[in-house]
Amino acid sequence: MIVSRASGFLLLSLLSAFSLASYAVDMTPMDVMDFSSLEKMAAEMALKPYVAPTQQLDPFFEGLKYDGHRKIRFLRDKALFADLGDVYRVEFFHPGWMFKKPVVFHNIQGIETKGVPFSQSLFDYDDLKVPEKVISPAGYAGFRVLAPDSMLKKPFEFMVFMGASYYRAVTTELGYGISARGVAVNTIGGKPEEFPDFTHFWFQQPKPGDQYFRVYALLNGPSITGAYQFDVKPGKTTETLVKVTLHLRKPVEMLGIAPFSSMFWFGENSNPKPYDFRPEVHDSDGLQIEVDGGPSIWRPLDVGRDLRLSLFEMDKLKGFGLAERDRDFKNFQDLEAVYHRRPAVWVEPTKGFGKGAVALVELSSGEETWDNIVAMWKPAVLPATPQEPLSFEYRLAWLEEQLPGLLCKVTSTRRGFVMDSDDHLYVVDFTKGGLKLDKPREWVPDIDVILSNGEAKVLDKRVMFNPETGGWRAFFKLDIPATTNLLEITSELKDADKVISERWMYQWRK
Repeated sequence: MIVSRASGFLLLSLLSAFSLASYAVDMTPMDVMDFSSLEKMAAEMALKPYVAPTQQLDPFFEGLKYDGHRKIRFLRDKALFADLGDVYRVEFFHPGWMFKKPVVFHNIQGIETKGVPFSQSLFDYDDLKVPEKVISPAGYAGFRVLAPDSMLKKPFEFMVFMGASYYRAVTTELGYGISARGVAVNTIGGKPEEFPDFTHFWFQQPKPGDQYFRVYALLNGPSITGAYQFDVKPGKTTETLVKVTLHLRKPVEMLGIAPFSSMFWFGENSNPKPYDFRPEVHDSDGLQIEVDGGPSIWRPLDVGRDLRLSLFEMDKLKGFGLAERDRDFKNFQDLEAVYHRRPAVWVEPTKGFGKGAVALVELSSGEETWDNIVAMWKPAVLPATPQEPLSFEYRLAWLEEQLPGLLCKVTSTRRGFVMDSDDHLYVVDFTKGGLKLDKPREWVPDIDVILSNGEAKVLDKRVMFNPETGGWRAFFKLDIPATTNLLEITSELKDADKVISERWMYQWRK
């Protein structure tokens, strides 16, 4: 489940270019012209047994280490579609080091699909002495998409696909951070987790003036196949419109839709903190959920010695995402990682999200180079046979933040012990919110604190105006018996019976 983030990429291998040839299917990659034809290919593959890839690289590329592989640079003037004017362009990553299994690419030109073969002429190998008779890889390790130069008056890389079904995006103002992926299989539930791969990609040839760049992807794994369509538009908010149809080769313990991974090592709520010069280290500091007709939820991230699993069940999801709400450099003090400028990600369902749960997995981590946070949508019901497709559509937004409407927003969570006591103190800051309450200047809201799944007692609770932020600061104290191992804490600000804030939810563990 944990994925290495070394060198900014996920260290997961990809399926071979020839894995598809192992199936006796009617369709070939050259038959794919649109999403419906790709759906047909994925449906046919689901009826055939999964065959593990056997393709290997030439010994020279197979033996490349980190320092050697990073010397290989794609030649910018060789980008796919560079000859079409001011359009979206694609650059490829060379197989080698930890990215050893090539992926196959295709270009859809009108009514014709053409392969995009590997070529050494597209790369600068620096001082690497590549043997004359080296066997070229069958494909590339992954790709990145560049926006038209007119957007920022310079080359702007905004999206990368590399490693299993992982992909990441940036905005015009925020850098790389959270990683999305096509699907999650058995991340929770007890069975070994699977990492299906995007084995083939098809690019819709762009035209000048196109707002979105379209790419299709074929997913293949031991338990699942899938057809994907991504329509991507970069900007202050980088938007990814995702359409997917999945087929289960065999039953799985858990299926995660719209999954993404992030990193949380420690934050303002972490006790004890690692011996590190930085006050906080994380890509995201909370899970945000909106329920249609229900609450807006903020769950601060936290990690401990044991895995934490939280399921937020609902009948109708409005949206969910991981966010980095702390944007103050003083709280990170990291000039290289620039954690205060990592994007939030927001999933907005448009089709197929019925009854289910948002699942949050928080794993302990002793460093910052591993993704240890996973969030996803877990459908309540899964099909029993490969002939029953699962179809979903959703908007994935990479952005500064998803605001909870006019509600008071949680901005920080701190905790510790009450002085000279073993009672627990929680301090939660909220914004003032945008609701017009028409109250006297000295008015402060009430606070509800609800405890569940464990024995504890609320000793004190109050709210005061925070003159430093212009918002509200809530305090409450808890008496947690030594026999309690787990406690769910929920809190909201209220004006009488009216909720005026996000629902703050926290999981305490011994």
